[in-house]
Amino acid sequence: MKRIKEWFESLRKENKKLLSNVLFLIGIGTLLIVLGDTVFVGIPQSLSKKQDKYIAIEEEPKEMNMCFESQMEERIEEIFSKMEGAGKVKVMITVSYGKESFFAEDVSSTYSYTMEEDTEGGQREIKNEDVQSKIVMQNTGSGSTEPVILKEKHPIVEGIVIIAEGGENPIIKEKLTAASQALLGVPAHKVQVFKMNNK
Repeated sequence: MKRIKEWFESLRKENKKLLSNVLFLIGIGTLLIVLGDTVFVGIPQSLSKKQDKYIAIEEEPKEMNMCFESQMEERIEEIFSKMEGAGKVKVMITVSYGKESFFAEDVSSTYSYTMEEDTEGGQREIKNEDVQSKIVMQNTGSGSTEPVILKEKHPIVEGIVIIAEGGENPIIKEKLTAASQALLGVPAHKVQVFKMNNK
């Protein structure tokens, strides 16, 4: 601190004009730093950008759930009924949500910022951002187009009830529960196995 003070003293003695110039530059620099946080806030790095994104669309949850459930129930019934000792099998599953498809999305955005001054010295900021997006489409080869699907999420199975002719047998019950866990990824407490009533 002492050296800086001595330097300023020597400058003042040698050239008062140089000192005033240095102080002026320091003041301008400080002003730019302060204004930089307020005036230029919100201006993005790139004023115009284009990128691919994806959006998730849940496809008619109730209808899709029913379709998914019935398909899974039929397949599981077919497999389990072939298990030795199980006999005839009926299955009911419940799911948590509908099928979701994540589509590629092309996003274009432009940003503009202007500062206007009126005749009375007042200032007004004008910020304008225009964002346009559309789902990316691809040709199917037959003259039609379809959206580009990045990924799909199928419904999560919440529980399963199995009614089997051999459902009273503890070994069959255990095998059906283990098979349900392996196929659907549900814990054992969410699988219930019962004996089928043949009346």
